[in-house]
Amino acid sequence: MSSSHHDAHPYGRSADDVRRRDQRLRRTRRIRATQLTIFSILAVVLIGIGVYAVGELREPVAEPGVIAPKSFGPDPIALTCPEPGAVPLPPAEVTVTVLNGTTRGGLAGEVSEDLAARGFTLEEAGNTRKASGPATIVHGPEGYLAAQSLRVQVQGSQLRLDDAREGTAVDLLIGDGFTGLEDESVAATALEQPVEMPEGC
Repeated sequence: MSSSHHDAHPYGRSADDVRRRDQRLRRTRRIRATQLTIFSILAVVLIGIGVYAVGELREPVAEPGVIAPKSFGPDPIALTCPEPGAVPLPPAEVTVTVLNGTTRGGLAGEVSEDLAARGFTLEEAGNTRKASGPATIVHGPEGYLAAQSLRVQVQGSQLRLDDAREGTAVDLLIGDGFTGLEDESVAATALEQPVEMPEGC
């Protein structure tokens, strides 16, 4: 009997054909099982995302219908606003550093002595390259009333806010247009007048 009779399948197919068909079927089942697993995982993930999204939509807001304002650029300076009707600080409560921005030697020292005679506390005088105009009074967010106390003493002086400065101490920057201090009696009267409210208050 020939070998072809031994390998023949009862249904007319060879044993090799049957094995190849079985291998294809097993591969197909494995692929389908893998696909089913992947699809099941994706379905679970999608369901979880959906549940989370619904929960977020149902979460109550603190103030429904109110959109928080957005600010652009640097944060605004937190100036300490004076009370309505506030007057400048007494000179004895104000510490001043006089800085000379002119070519006139010894000017800062002279002005420091004059201000000390009016009751101000003076730090060591010095020089500066940041002066402009007759005189500039630099103060921090808490030093507005102190700056006003000095402003009424110095003719033509202007205020400049420095948000990095702490406390109430101020700097007096003397420029080329400096003409001197106000008459002491005029300054004393101004110290009793309410200050102008700064911008933003």
